[in-house]
Amino acid sequence: MAGNLTQADAKRRGRAKRFWRVANPLARPFAGWVPWWVVLETTGRRSGQVRRIPLARGPRDDRTLWLIAVHGRRAGFVRNLTAESRVRVKMAGRWRRATATVEDYDEATVARFNSYARAGPRSLGIDPVLVRLELDPDG
Repeated sequence: MAGNLTQADAKRRGRAKRFWRVANPLARPFAGWVPWWVVLETTGRRSGQVRRIPLARGPRDDRTLWLIAVHGRRAGFVRNLTAESRVRVKMAGRWRRATATVEDYDEATVARFNSYARAGPRSLGIDPVLVRLELDPDG
C-alpha cells in the first residue's frame, strides 16, 4: 500500500467517496449493459457478502480485460479482490467468471482505454492501479 495520504488527497478522496455513494446506485442498473461500463462482483473480505461496483471498462484482448482503480490499493474493491482473486464481471448483459490481479499503473496500457475511462485517474486518481481480469474460457 502506498504511503499516507496528504491532507489535500484525503479531502479529495472523501469528496469522491461521497459522490460515488450517490452515483454508483444510479449507474449500477446500466453498467454491464452499456459498452463503456462493467459491473465487477467481488466477495467482501470481512463480510463474505457479494459486492458489486460499476466501473469504466478498459480494453479487452481475447480473454484479458483491463480496469482502472482510481483510488489504487486503498479502494474497497481492490482490497476485496486482493483477498479473493476469483471475481465475476458483467459486460454486454452477460456475467463472466475471471481471476483478478492488481498491476502497477502503466501509461502504455492506459493509453488503450477510451477517453471516459482515462478521465478517472486524471480527475480523481490517488495512486491509481490497473486491475487485470483473466476471463475464464467457459464464461
